[in-house]
Amino acid sequence: MIKEAAILSKHEAPAEKVKIKEKENLKQRAYLNSVSSFIEYGGTQIVGLVVSPFIVGGLGKSMYGIWQMLMQMTGYAKFTDSRATQVLKWTVAKKKDQKSEEELRRDVSSVFFVIVFTMPIAMLVGAVISWYAPNLANVAPEYYSIVRIACSLLMLTLVLYRVFDLFESVLRGMNLGYKRMWFRAGISLFGGLLKVLAITLGFGLIGLGVVQVLISITTGVTIYLIVRKHVHWFGFGKTNFKQIMYFSRLSGWNMANTTTTTFLLGSDKLLLGMVAGPVLVSSYALTSFMPLAIQGLVLSGVSGIMPGIGKLLGSKEYSKITMAWGNVNGLIYLLAAAFGVTVLLFNEAFLNIWVGDGHFSGNVANALIMMMIIQDMFVKHDGFIINATLDLKKKTYYTVCAAAIYIALGYVFINKFGITGLCISVILGKFLLFYWQRRFLKSKVQLSQSLSFLVELRPLLVMVAMLGAAFYLTSVIPKFSLVQLFGLVPITFLLSFFIFYWLGLPAEIRKSLMHTIRAIKFFKSA
Repeated sequence: MIKEAAILSKHEAPAEKVKIKEKENLKQRAYLNSVSSFIEYGGTQIVGLVVSPFIVGGLGKSMYGIWQMLMQMTGYAKFTDSRATQVLKWTVAKKKDQKSEEELRRDVSSVFFVIVFTMPIAMLVGAVISWYAPNLANVAPEYYSIVRIACSLLMLTLVLYRVFDLFESVLRGMNLGYKRMWFRAGISLFGGLLKVLAITLGFGLIGLGVVQVLISITTGVTIYLIVRKHVHWFGFGKTNFKQIMYFSRLSGWNMANTTTTTFLLGSDKLLLGMVAGPVLVSSYALTSFMPLAIQGLVLSGVSGIMPGIGKLLGSKEYSKITMAWGNVNGLIYLLAAAFGVTVLLFNEAFLNIWVGDGHFSGNVANALIMMMIIQDMFVKHDGFIINATLDLKKKTYYTVCAAAIYIALGYVFINKFGITGLCISVILGKFLLFYWQRRFLKSKVQLSQSLSFLVELRPLLVMVAMLGAAFYLTSVIPKFSLVQLFGLVPITFLLSFFIFYWLGLPAEIRKSLMHTIRAIKFFKSA
């Protein structure tokens, strides 16, 4: 009896220690995760900025358009992705302070088995897409083998990322994404150097595909080592068929959501190439490079906040979720207005200096691309919160409707208006999803704003006015040199930033944003 009591006390002692936890500073973690995402994304974009001219020059305009289509084509294999790792991320975020470590390990094992079970389907779909890739990309018969091999390598990259995403999900679910700070930026630099080497040595599309495989392996191993070091409970626990099926059901709706989202958000280049050819895809991809880079920069910061939202959902602190949503919404407006004005004014000059003349899609297309991407920021911001609720059924239905409208309009409008027609069809299609997501958030997480309708509309009206003025100026401003851009771009951004801050943001949002910023300890690690 004494021996049993001793054994029991031996096992209970650590459990008592686990209960005494330092309160997690969600604002500080959100700041650190956002900084990590900024560094990671910024490094990737800087590498892309340097490497892209080598790829465009080495492949040529047509083959570069085909490369862009292949990378987007790979996304269609994602419909076999159960997204179990995303479910795991939000599950860990909700359970980490409420459940035992053994239960968390059991969840990791359950998700691992879901990934294993869906892997053969992913490989089969990847093989089919790779085989028909030359037909979808409209390439000449002599390039069929090259395109199929390159597409197969990109499919392999997708499969590898799916496996390694298990570790990433645990890290982000624990709100420790900032622990990978600098590592991914370094991997992007390494990958960029390999891409330049592959193009310089004449390996073309296949060389770029091999580099993508090497980047995925390096990234996966690095994240695994980080998780092993910083998540003490990480490992695989005993699971059962019921638990695996639970994650499969949740993952099923995630899979459906991913599939429909891919059709809506990840088929623009493919649709444009199929209707109008790869040369137009090249112009579209290069013109949208800077707007997409800005979108990624903004959303990388937003995604860093999301695991904290997951914890608030778990504890049903809806008033805090409303405050966080309002702050991020205002921040997106602020950055979108400042960056949007800057891009409209200087994107043509930037492209001419970056990759040479003849790649800019025109001022109208440039403005529509910027509007399309700003709209997408708000759609994805709301989507992040909806994904955290794990209630994806209605979102999937509405995404299907939005995608159907976009694709149907796209075939008609692209034939008549080219890139401009593509942008119009995307904007019209996504408006339905945007409207529904706002309604869903108001009911699901009791999202409400205390501001009047006119005050809520104020940021949109000011942003539209600023973008309209910038669009008008594009017809009268001269071409700028590189030296002039270095001076004018930061001045334009800062001026637009402060104009919108004082004229576009309501006083309540400005006050809330400043309160959040003051609460952050910028030089504290956690």
